[in-house]
Amino acid sequence: MNAVSAFLAAPLKTLRGLPYVAWIILYCALTWGIFGALLGAVTPNLRAQMGVSFQQMGWLMAIWSAGGAVGSLLGGAIAKRFPPRRLLRAYTAAVVVALVGVLLAPSFGWLAFFMVTIATFETALFTVGHGLLAEMSDEPEQRARIISLVDVGYSLGTMFSPLMAAAVLAANPSWRGPYLVFGFMALVMLVLTLQRRYLREVAFRPDHAHGVSAGVSRPPLDYAGLLRQPLVRWVLIAGVCSGLAEWGQYFWFVSFATEALGESDQVARMALGFLMAGMVTGRIWQAFVHSRWTMEQKIQGLGGLAALALTGVWLSPADPSFVWLALCNYFTGLGVSVGFPILLGIALRGFSQEAPRLSALLMIAFTVGAQLAALLMGEIAEQAGLRAAYAVLVLAAVGFVVCAWRLGKGVPVRG
Repeated sequence: MNAVSAFLAAPLKTLRGLPYVAWIILYCALTWGIFGALLGAVTPNLRAQMGVSFQQMGWLMAIWSAGGAVGSLLGGAIAKRFPPRRLLRAYTAAVVVALVGVLLAPSFGWLAFFMVTIATFETALFTVGHGLLAEMSDEPEQRARIISLVDVGYSLGTMFSPLMAAAVLAANPSWRGPYLVFGFMALVMLVLTLQRRYLREVAFRPDHAHGVSAGVSRPPLDYAGLLRQPLVRWVLIAGVCSGLAEWGQYFWFVSFATEALGESDQVARMALGFLMAGMVTGRIWQAFVHSRWTMEQKIQGLGGLAALALTGVWLSPADPSFVWLALCNYFTGLGVSVGFPILLGIALRGFSQEAPRLSALLMIAFTVGAQLAALLMGEIAEQAGLRAAYAVLVLAAVGFVVCAWRLGKGVPVRG
């Protein structure tokens, strides 16, 4: 009992010290994770009930992720111009309204429009949350761990999402059912953001405060200035590769397992749940466990693990065992689990005052990766089959390892 208490002491201390706004951000991450993984989980039902092809699904996924790029800018470029409480409230209300549109969408076009709207404002919420949490500490490793709390919430959502979808679809095969459950969770989020007395004092720190706390006097940079920095560019390339590998698995694993490997929809969804379990494991480790490894060493090792696991999925024979697919998904999830918080932490080590903008740029990089996963893999799947399309994920994971190795060698900061 004493050993268990000692193990839980640090996580409980961290969680007890979180302010109210941090709990809103964590709940937002949970809902964003649920929404993000739903589309891949309901793809077979959506295709059958709306009569769409793999190519059209690829476009829907790409349009959906494009909304995430716009949302990143809403959460990064204008985050410091308005009180965070107003942004949280307005963006959540927009998500709820757009969700009603998804549930009532009469055609594929309207569905795509409302999907984009939800992705836009959910990503904006996610980016604002990263910016707020990044300002809770000026120590790089501690800041990365705090940011990882958001990704723990997100991972719990992605792990819960396919299980929830499987349960709802077993009761009613309509693809809209899981989105109705998500709608109830979005309403809870809206209620939380309306508690003004807990959010009245929430605000971003002014730019000059970062220089004082970090002991530097570097002037603020705009997006163009950040993109001219080699460190930021390598971080963003790594983000594209990680986003492609992660979202490609979210989007296409259920379809790959059913179409190429001959598994049932329910078995494929259950195996996909282990991808999220691996991500939860990695993010809890990053958020709560102190390690002797540097941030760069962590993503080098975990990136290699993801490349091996994705290769295992790609080369799986027809009718593989559930245990094999579950393990491959688990290690893939573990491998990509801490890519975002660590890459953001590495970038913030050079530019601590630019948390909202760096978070936005990295979200866009992951979104570009997601779009490549949607469009490129959708096109290849339509022309050559899903087996050929899955090679893209292996290449993306290898590319991430190369970027992690370069960051580990040290990239200078200009200015």
